[in-house]
Amino acid sequence: MAASRARAWARLMHQSIRPPELPRPFECASILPMTLTPSTSEPTGIVRVGSFGGFVPRFDELIGSSSSMILYFIHSRRWRENHDAAIKAFLGREGTSLEVFLPDLENHELMFSLEKHFDDGLLIPAMVEDAYRYFARLAREFQKPVQIWLFGRYPTYSFYKFDQRAVMAMYSNSVAKKELPAFEVTTNGFLGSFLAADIEDLKRECRSRAPADLDTVIGNATGEHR
Repeated sequence: MAASRARAWARLMHQSIRPPELPRPFECASILPMTLTPSTSEPTGIVRVGSFGGFVPRFDELIGSSSSMILYFIHSRRWRENHDAAIKAFLGREGTSLEVFLPDLENHELMFSLEKHFDDGLLIPAMVEDAYRYFARLAREFQKPVQIWLFGRYPTYSFYKFDQRAVMAMYSNSVAKKELPAFEVTTNGFLGSFLAADIEDLKRECRSRAPADLDTVIGNATGEHR
């Protein structure tokens, strides 16, 4: 009797310490990570990738073939210089429209952040002011409405949107200057849809100013009223 009890106790102990069964492979399918690759029914729309500086000829083509242009950048001085003739030719054509998003000079927190983020940061306010005056001058010269939007949040990327295409350029997270990657995308793909939604949200969040009012913004920011 004692021996049979010992065997029964041993079996009970053996059963109590058995490791739990691992789920079979098909039981784990529901917790596999979801893929981040866009579906084939909604392509990304990326048609060209390269350094931003390599897009100079392409920008002239896009400006010359479009009737609308929406720009978002900090000041893009070199871009404006490289494409000044194309921009003026664009505004000289009938039926064209231009909208520009620029940093709000009166937002001192934003301007302070921009100054700290770039190796030429101390020049940023003056270059933003130069962009203000550039677009105000174009509006006067071509007697055409140019819509200006002033943003107050730190930018994560810049964009140049045209009729059927857009160029989106990344900003670096570090201070050191380097070649920036840029993407040309279609306006009807995944990234183009994201950009269109972003533009609508920006228009709700940004301050709208007529080009003729930009001198007042500059005066308020610098304390130098004309």
